[in-house]
Amino acid sequence: MKRGDSILIHSGTGGIGQAAIRMALYEGCTVFTTVGTREKRDFLRKEFPQINVNHIGNSRDTSFEQMVYRGTKGRGVDIVLNSLAEEKLLAGVRCLARGGRFVEIGKFDLAGNHPLQLELLKKEATFVGVMVDRLFGGTPATKLQMISYLEQAMRSDAVKPINKTVFKYSEVEQAYRYMTTGKHMGKVIVQIRDPKEITSIPPAKTFKGHPRYFCYPEKTYVVIGGLGGFGLELADWLILRGARKLILTSRKGVKTGYQRLRIKTWISYGVLVHISKTDITTRDGCVELIKESNTLGPVHAIFNLAVVLADAIFENQTPKSFVTSFEPKANATQYLDEITREMCPDLR
Repeated sequence: MKRGDSILIHSGTGGIGQAAIRMALYEGCTVFTTVGTREKRDFLRKEFPQINVNHIGNSRDTSFEQMVYRGTKGRGVDIVLNSLAEEKLLAGVRCLARGGRFVEIGKFDLAGNHPLQLELLKKEATFVGVMVDRLFGGTPATKLQMISYLEQAMRSDAVKPINKTVFKYSEVEQAYRYMTTGKHMGKVIVQIRDPKEITSIPPAKTFKGHPRYFCYPEKTYVVIGGLGGFGLELADWLILRGARKLILTSRKGVKTGYQRLRIKTWISYGVLVHISKTDITTRDGCVELIKESNTLGPVHAIFNLAVVLADAIFENQTPKSFVTSFEPKANATQYLDEITREMCPDLR
């Protein structure tokens, strides 16, 4: 549908009819439509003054065919949005111009598998059956296209609320009977409850959350000072949560039987354990550690547990002894923070 197209929209006062007319006018189309009663005709003239009064026909018979021919000087319309059945459907087909599009949204003829005249093909026209209720179950691309179009139309004030007739929940039978008479305009709505009866909004249900840390087997986890007592326990904790690639740093490397036992146990689980003796108190050493770690897999987390014991009471503390304890903690953390911003895009 584009500017300059002519379109025939049946049942123009229905919910779909009103929405289709608004969209057609918004796109700059010439609109022809049909209604079943004088009241509905008057409603359309008031609601859509842009429609030529001679372009509003009768949906109860096939006289709209002559209306279209007069209004288009015998050419026919580019698009027919049809919800009528049997001989009125065939009349709508005859209203098509050469190369036109016939969009069938009614279900009567489709469900009855009724034949279609082949003159539709002679006009090089296109016939499309659309199940409106199935559009909501369409592909994500279709839904996104619909939402984007509607958002644009709403910003342009082209989409407005459709007229409605509201019945109470206790009047379901009356609502159904009213709808079957064909006198309604817009939508028939059954109101389940009176909004005035709702005095408070029930509180949202809450559930207790149990936060857990988890690891990805394809990523690398670095534990600085990983062969110390705390480091070994942290490494085991990470493995229990899914880690399968570990870098453990230590200045001295593996020295004790307990360290060897833990590493052997982890390897039996299928864990890749790499011991690094890189000096992380220097910037170059930190860069080397990250490069080494990334060869196993993207670095996901780094834990700095490095400890160099050089404790003394404050009056006995010297600048040299202070730096000895300070470097692996503060300096290393600062270097790693700066380096990982560039070298570890997956860092948690």
